Amino acid sequence: MTSLNRRRVLQALAAAPFAARIPALAAPAQTSPLLILIFLYGGNDGLNTWVPYTDQLYYRLRPALAVPRDSVIRITDRQGFHPSLTALLPIWESKELAILQGIGNPDATQQHFRDIELAFTGADDSQFYADGWVSRALAPKARASGLDAVAFDTLDIREADPMGPFRGGQLSVVQVHYAHELLSKRKIGECVVEANPRGRARLAQAAPLGETSLKTRFPDDPFGQGLRAAVELADMDRSLPVIHVALNGLDGDKHHSVDTHWDQLKYHGDALKRLAEGMAALRAGLREIWRWDETLVATYDEFGRSPVENEEHGTHHGHATTHFVMGGRVKGGLYGEAAPVVRVHRVGGPAPTLDTRRLWTTVMERWWGRDPSGVFARRHSPLDLLRG
Repeated sequence: MTSLNRRRVLQALAAAPFAARIPALAAPAQTSPLLILIFLYGGNDGLNTWVPYTDQLYYRLRPALAVPRDSVIRITDRQGFHPSLTALLPIWESKELAILQGIGNPDATQQHFRDIELAFTGADDSQFYADGWVSRALAPKARASGLDAVAFDTLDIREADPMGPFRGGQLSVVQVHYAHELLSKRKIGECVVEANPRGRARLAQAAPLGETSLKTRFPDDPFGQGLRAAVELADMDRSLPVIHVALNGLDGDKHHSVDTHWDQLKYHGDALKRLAEGMAALRAGLREIWRWDETLVATYDEFGRSPVENEEHGTHHGHATTHFVMGGRVKGGLYGEAAPVVRVHRVGGPAPTLDTRRLWTTVMERWWGRDPSGVFARRHSPLDLLRG
């Protein structure tokens, strides 16, 4: 027996007692592809994430905010990482990290409430959906038992159906706002702050969570705790299709993270550092439980930020931005075209060249093996993002 098979047998034996006690989160025999969505709550500044360090206009439009050339982690001869993203370098060098340039929803309005609706539903200017894109994608083959989605930290502010991309009631969904409570109490039913009816019904049968022994050290902040909890769930329930984790301010204020209307230098670098170090720990944890090749991790948000800094040393809403996708089956590299730096009003910026719905179509068709027909108003071609 190989060491890999021996490890999996030991894990299965160790998990068996917990599986018998936890019907709502039981670890089934079959392993399914997992999607972990990382929500950059508030709209991240793509230009200070994926920095155009040779562009003179970038430095003229951002006299206080531009990342100094000498501190940029140079990836190409034109673009590079913000220095706070150092922890992503090993994943990039291993060719397991994709950089999605110039990505966004072409129909975005740069208004939070409207564009969050677009981000969650995948709607366009010709059709609006009441349910989330994940719900429409997974509903035809939703699980007969167990949860379909678990979210950590902020998910959705809508009172009628606060389930983000899982809106609509077809899936069983719960939100655990404070991951540290779940890691401490080990009882998911005591930690849920929001749930749809299906999720609440299945929680009623849940017993205490078992402990997953991990050597990986996760950042001790809400985002890092959410990612650790995600790994533990991924280890216990190997057919759970989606986990959602939000990157928020340490105090729960999105303006102290990536929603950078003011004092951007005070908060944005720290937010990117927490993002990168959390993603690096997530990768290590998934490798430790032998689920790295079975997991796709994608960041997303409602929009980017303007190329022009404002009077309060921040950036207002923009359009095209930069996102990351990683996983053991990801074809690492550059996708799309870097958003050009253009002189605009304080709000706005260049239109996306890569529609976010192409990424979600890739998830549906090539990751989950689902037919994407009818999920969006128009057909979107998938990206050549995954290895066979």
